Amino acid sequence: MTSLRDLISNPVSGRLSTSDTIVFFAFLVSSFLLVWVTVKTTEIPSELYFAYLSAWVTQSQVSKHMSIKRAKEVPGVVSNPETPQG
Repeated sequence: MTSLRDLISNPVSGRLSTSDTIVFFAFLVSSFLLVWVTVKTTEIPSELYFAYLSAWVTQSQVSKHMSIKRAKEVPGVVSNPETPQG
């Protein structure tokens, strides 16, 4: 099982990643707000769910694209995010 530190740290250096930390806490806050609005409001706009899902799918795809682009530009970097090299 992955620990919280593993989710927000750089696998190569072991140091905390600022961008991963920001994304993780943004996910927590947006998820909490979505659940809170769902519980507290009787009429929930469907656009709220669409915006939530769109934002996180877009973030995920942009992150993956940038990782692939970085791997192509830097020689010796393995593009597989599951490996410790990148």
